[in-house]
Amino acid sequence: MMGSLLALAGGWLLAYSSRKLSRAEAKWAAMGLPGAVAAAALVWLWGRMDGRWGTPIPEHGMKDALGDVWPITVRTAAVASALFLLWRARRR
Repeated sequence: MMGSLLALAGGWLLAYSSRKLSRAEAKWAAMGLPGAVAAAALVWLWGRMDGRWGTPIPEHGMKDALGDVWPITVRTAAVASALFLLWRARRR
């Protein structure tokens, strides 16, 4: 897991420091998309806490719920950033 996190952080650092992308595109690829995915994961957990959707989180089960959502969130953020960078690379 740690190797993957280091690779992901390195990829986002490379995207952020890219000279081929505009500053706005680089920031969006490295911080905006991962932040949006993290916010969506927090909204998902909030909805589960209130019993709005999904299985309700037990009173002392937030640690387990975060542990379940964390890997999916990180992978989704990485895929979203990669797709954005691929899209920007093909448009030029």
